Amino acid sequence: MALNLDMSFYSVICELGNCFYTPETDLADMSLHRIIEDLQAGQLEKVQAVLEFNPAEGWCNDITSAVLSAAFPEIGEDEEETAENWSDYRTERLTARLAGVTARVAA
Repeated sequence: MALNLDMSFYSVICELGNCFYTPETDLADMSLHRIIEDLQAGQLEKVQAVLEFNPAEGWCNDITSAVLSAAFPEIGEDEEETAENWSDYRTERLTARLAGVTARVAA
């Protein structure tokens, strides 16, 4: 079985008490559609961030706002401005270089 790392994966960061954690997820369930379904069903609580990343390309984006908008479209823009801040890092992009990760490619 081959592992394809050149695709988008998704990870959710939740808060529990005084710590943050990422819920355990099978690779097959690391899809945007599944995360939105889990949010709507209440399976994910106190979500602080939703990250989309591609290990082969070395990038990671905070897509929290887009995911929450897709999961809960009934919340209007006016309500979003007064809603709890879901992520302090939603405007930043983390690349492998910034994270200190070096990529080695075999020819």
